[in-house]
Amino acid sequence: MGTVMVRLPIRGAVFRPIACLVTVLGFLSMSLAYGKACTEHDAVGADAMVDKITTWNAANVAFTKYGQCDDGDIAEGYSEAIARLLVDRWNTLPRLGQLIKRNPSLKGFVLRHIDSTLDTADLDKIKGLSTSSCPSGMETFCKALTHAVLQTERPTK
Repeated sequence: MGTVMVRLPIRGAVFRPIACLVTVLGFLSMSLAYGKACTEHDAVGADAMVDKITTWNAANVAFTKYGQCDDGDIAEGYSEAIARLLVDRWNTLPRLGQLIKRNPSLKGFVLRHIDSTLDTADLDKIKGLSTSSCPSGMETFCKALTHAVLQTERPTK
């Protein structure tokens, strides 16, 4: 079998990739335009909500309602609230599992907040609990939790 060579005119060869790039960028910008932005009103609400995150239900509400504001001081507040739930209310982890089944992106939210802003004693406690006291049916989540803690221990470059 021989090789078939197709010769494209220079203009077409350059134009097609540029047209593809413009199309892709257009779709990306449309998806960003439809994403929810954190308004000043949202930021105030998110900030007020942080102190009310004392259950996994409240964490789910905060994530669902104000997830777009997950940055800066608000993000640090979310991290502390998530740590408190894990450290102080580990026995409620099955409830988190139920909520994750209904809202799978909640898992990423929780894991993302296991970060270097947390106290090392809390991180150690979370790691210990996730490796030795994982509730039945939550093994995959506990492994991901352990991994998230280990990621905070990596030295920054």
